[in-house]
Amino acid sequence: MTAEKSDINERIGNATTVMLGAPSMTSGTDEACVDMLTQAAPGDASVLWVSFTTPAGACLDRWRSVHGTDPRDFGVIIVGETVGGGGNADIDSQAVQTISNASDLTGIGIKVGEFISGRDERIAVCFDSLTALLQYVDLETAYEFLHALTGQLHSVGAVSHFHIDPNAHEQRTIDTLLSLFDAEVRLREDGTADVRTRNLVG
Repeated sequence: MTAEKSDINERIGNATTVMLGAPSMTSGTDEACVDMLTQAAPGDASVLWVSFTTPAGACLDRWRSVHGTDPRDFGVIIVGETVGGGGNADIDSQAVQTISNASDLTGIGIKVGEFISGRDERIAVCFDSLTALLQYVDLETAYEFLHALTGQLHSVGAVSHFHIDPNAHEQRTIDTLLSLFDAEVRLREDGTADVRTRNLVG
């Protein structure tokens, strides 16, 4: 069974790494996130969240609120001092990994690699967020890490999107990071989306 593609996914086309730009408190951000994670039937996908800001249970609740069922497999990597609790209490503790030092990019990469390796099913990844990442490391360090990470994800055929608050950064920073991605989705305050694919970016 194949999931019907949404408008955003149709417009993204074959892009597998996407920058999702949404100012804080923009309506529809959670829905767009789950939408972009749903590249297969909801029960067939393996989904990984890398979260600097959202408790593990809340990540899974975001998915359940749209689909009413869990993905085939899921994992959550909590980075930094994200407040525990929140979200669904029945989340499998084995699915949750923690990186206490938010600047430990090597540790994040290792945990992502452990989740995505050896899988045959479609893998979808949410990285939330680049804005949070840039609070802990400089742009050059972040760029090098993301270059390696997106390559790692591409090598296993994963689809991924990376949240960013475009209002929190200079355009030069956005443009530098955008060069790593196949497409950009920019949410407006009303929840509608502008989509640019790689041949239009830059």
